[in-house]
Amino acid sequence: MSVEELEAYFAGIELPEKVELEQGVVIEDIPLFLQSHFSYLKNNGTLKSADVFLVRLQKLHDKIEGQKTS
Repeated sequence: MSVEELEAYFAGIELPEKVELEQGVVIEDIPLFLQSHFSYLKNNGTLKSADVFLVRLQKLHDKIEGQKTS
């Protein structure tokens, strides 16, 4: 998914209170996580380091979608 698609997705859903992104990595403040990651991508999207931020957002998307089917 693109940054724009992810931003639209997260804006259109009710966010869980917290999510374990991967073993040992728990997002406790999802709105802050989203704001910081989207801000970084918008300001630094051409840098190689931006890939990590996009991957984390995609993982969060997948986790939330996975919870819907569970």
